[in-house]
Amino acid sequence: MLTLRKASGWLSFNRVSLKYRLLLYFLLLVILPTSIISVTIYNQSYRTITDNMTASVQKNLNMMETVLLKKFDDMDGVADAIYLNPDMIDMLSADRPADQVGFVNELASFNKILDGYAQPEGPGKRFVPKLYMLDRPEYVQYNFSRNVSTISEIEKEPWYAALPPKARYTVAGLQAKSGPGGAAYTIKLAKRLFGLKNMTIPYVGLLTIDADVADFNALLAQLKPSANSAVFILDERANVIVSPDPGLLGRSLADQPYVPELLKRGGGAGSFDEEIGGQAELVSYRKLADPGWTIVSVSPISDLNGKLVAFRQAMYVVLAACMALAFFIALLLSNNIAKPIRKFVKTMSYAQEGNFDIQIQYKRKDEFTYLFSQYNKMIMQIKELINKLYVSEVKKKEAELKALQAQINPHFLYNTLDSINWIALRHDVPDISEMVTSLSDFFRYSLSKGRSVIPLEDELRQVGSYLAIHKFRFKDKLDYAIRVDPEVHGHYTVKLVLQPLVENAILHGIEKRHGKGRIDVVARKRGDRIEIEIADDGVGADPDVLNARLESGTGEDGAFGTINVNRRLKQTFGEQAGIRYRRREGPGIVVVATMPAVTTWEENEDAQDDHRR
Repeated sequence: MLTLRKASGWLSFNRVSLKYRLLLYFLLLVILPTSIISVTIYNQSYRTITDNMTASVQKNLNMMETVLLKKFDDMDGVADAIYLNPDMIDMLSADRPADQVGFVNELASFNKILDGYAQPEGPGKRFVPKLYMLDRPEYVQYNFSRNVSTISEIEKEPWYAALPPKARYTVAGLQAKSGPGGAAYTIKLAKRLFGLKNMTIPYVGLLTIDADVADFNALLAQLKPSANSAVFILDERANVIVSPDPGLLGRSLADQPYVPELLKRGGGAGSFDEEIGGQAELVSYRKLADPGWTIVSVSPISDLNGKLVAFRQAMYVVLAACMALAFFIALLLSNNIAKPIRKFVKTMSYAQEGNFDIQIQYKRKDEFTYLFSQYNKMIMQIKELINKLYVSEVKKKEAELKALQAQINPHFLYNTLDSINWIALRHDVPDISEMVTSLSDFFRYSLSKGRSVIPLEDELRQVGSYLAIHKFRFKDKLDYAIRVDPEVHGHYTVKLVLQPLVENAILHGIEKRHGKGRIDVVARKRGDRIEIEIADDGVGADPDVLNARLESGTGEDGAFGTINVNRRLKQTFGEQAGIRYRRREGPGIVVVATMPAVTTWEENEDAQDDHRR
């Protein structure tokens, strides 16, 4: 069964013309390797650009980490400067004040030292230090210092309880502080303080440095991989610590699809693809050992691989151009091979119909030249054989027929009619003379020296003679007029096409009506056509019925004459020629004979040459 299907498919392919098979072979030969090479190059470029893109994002994250740690070091540097201030060391190592005055003096001294390091306003706004002293509940009674307070204010804060006891400094994370303009966010660094000159007081207080989160946000915004990228820092519980988008600060992203993958991965850095909201995103991360945060970058892949998209579009354009060029060349090649074959087959069909005069004209010099030259020789030999066996016999019979026809000399008829004309003139009978003259002209133009295509002027004169004869017959019952535009002169028509139409108008129109009738013959040129209208005001007929008879080639009564005229016009001049009926304003009908505007005809030129000889 499988073998039969393969055989059937092969036979179907063999039925395809040679032109389309060559076209298919050439396209496969060109397009298939081109497509494979293009896809290979694209895949290799895709991997290279993707690796470079990932490396670039990781480089940005590394820079973020470096800048972030530098920021923490700066904050720790300010804390160390405050801690190692000689006045601060003396005060931290001193005993607890004994009276109210001592507490006020201590609070004022601490506040003065911290004010020297605070930069709360202006473009230099960076760090705000604050001191929380142990065992100083008396500070609550005095509110003149905003930078110094008692440790009891923060003992219940989660970040304070989470401070490691021996760390050099601890980043406490994002802190929110309510204000008149809304919540203000800071990053807090905490440092434990000890009495360096009094070892009996190991832990005396806590120093915090607050930095505006806007400074961190600005750093992240400058290092975004693309305009549509989202860059932020998460803590261990997936809360946003730093983000250029204020709406994300303090928000938990645990519900995001990429967060479980981030939490599952260990330390270090990496990247992975994730589908977010129907869009492919590149999620890159870098985890910080201290303070345990994760820098995250979420970027649309379509933004990052702009070069890849441009390369892909260029590849599509080049591939389409190569396909179009390959198709054009394949079509040209297949036509160069198939066209001579089609020409050969067409010429053979002429020979099959009996036309051996058409030979193949081929100008190129290739393998077909020899084939066509041999075919032309064979056709000539066949034609010669036919002439010897058949044409010679036909010519013999035609010669015998012409000899028989020559016995009936048309000059005898003209001379006889001329003699009758002279007798009528001698006996003063002008009607007979005029009628005989019209009849003589009618026969002369009808014979036309044996030509089938004659000048249009001769055909119109013949119709005029025919109408003149019928004028004598019908006397006052018939009137006619012939109008010819000057542009019509000099053109040719088929002999005896107008007389049957005029005769049809007389027999079926004028004779059957009561009273006097009229026939108008109008010849005019319209563009590249000659139109001759024959209008009568007789009893008329249905033009649709008459036209249907012309198309079907069947008729009744006198319709065979008009059908024959229509057929002769089409056989001589082509399908654009012929006759058509149409309605006339008033009684009667109009028949229009149409033919191309032909000014030369080979048959007539040969006849004129014979006449001149």
